[in-house]
Amino acid sequence: MSVSKRWHIVLSTTESSRPVNISLPKRIGLFFCSLAVVFVLLFTGSVFYIVHNQNKISQAQSVLTENELLKDKLSFFSSEIDSIMTKLKLMEDWEDNIRSDKNFKLINKEIREMGVGGLPQIDTTFTSFNNGLHLNYNLTLNKIIQLKSKVEFDYQSHGKLLDLVQLKELLYKSTPSIYPTYGRISDGFGIRTHPITKKRKFHYGIDFANKKGSPIYATADGVVRSVGKLKLLGKYISISHQFGYKTLYAHLHKFYIKKGDVVKRGQIIGEMGDSGRSTGTHLHYEVLRYNKHRNPYDYLNKLEDDIVLTKK
Repeated sequence: MSVSKRWHIVLSTTESSRPVNISLPKRIGLFFCSLAVVFVLLFTGSVFYIVHNQNKISQAQSVLTENELLKDKLSFFSSEIDSIMTKLKLMEDWEDNIRSDKNFKLINKEIREMGVGGLPQIDTTFTSFNNGLHLNYNLTLNKIIQLKSKVEFDYQSHGKLLDLVQLKELLYKSTPSIYPTYGRISDGFGIRTHPITKKRKFHYGIDFANKKGSPIYATADGVVRSVGKLKLLGKYISISHQFGYKTLYAHLHKFYIKKGDVVKRGQIIGEMGDSGRSTGTHLHYEVLRYNKHRNPYDYLNKLEDDIVLTKK
């Protein structure tokens, strides 16, 4: 019994009562089947390829958009850095003005520039991707490096300036620099004929004459070393100040402070009197620096800029 080598295809519709018979050789049938399979595979592959590439195109478009946004942001940051650098320059000008007003040494402009100098750095991260982005990125990067160096330099210089200002202020507050009382200077500093003994002797202070009870002021910030009464000085107050200064107030009628008290310049510490060896109501006032007597007259109404820190 032989096997048929032909394919029979019967096509039928509901409108026709007679079916259509198609007879094909088996070889041709296999060919058309293979062709149909290949078509389906090609169609499926084409759809997959289009969908896949569409995703890549979408991703590529997203990357391009991100690159443009990144360029814009880098340009914005670069402008912001320029603005900060301008403000830092203004702060440096302010510092120079303060140094000039306080008679401090100015910082040389070349030294300031050395603080932000150096060869530019090159980052090759974006070299192979986008030349424009690469240039913009490196420009911004070097601005950031310069900004960091400038901020660090200015931070240190401002800190040193603050220390100088605080030191000068402390020096001014600790240096006898005001009149210890109101009144007439009745006797000066130096060799004189003592009004009681009539002998030539060195007078280590200056005397202010006024009425009894006139207020006596501390001439600088300090700490009270001693308060008491001596035969010659009468009622007296001795105050220690920083930077080696000491002041003495003698022949008082009354005092308002005690040993160990912290006093401020201009604070009332007592009243003028004529206690001790005295020819009348007055204040005997002395100024010492490192235990060496100084002429108190040189310390009356001294301005802050008149006071210079020395070791002697």
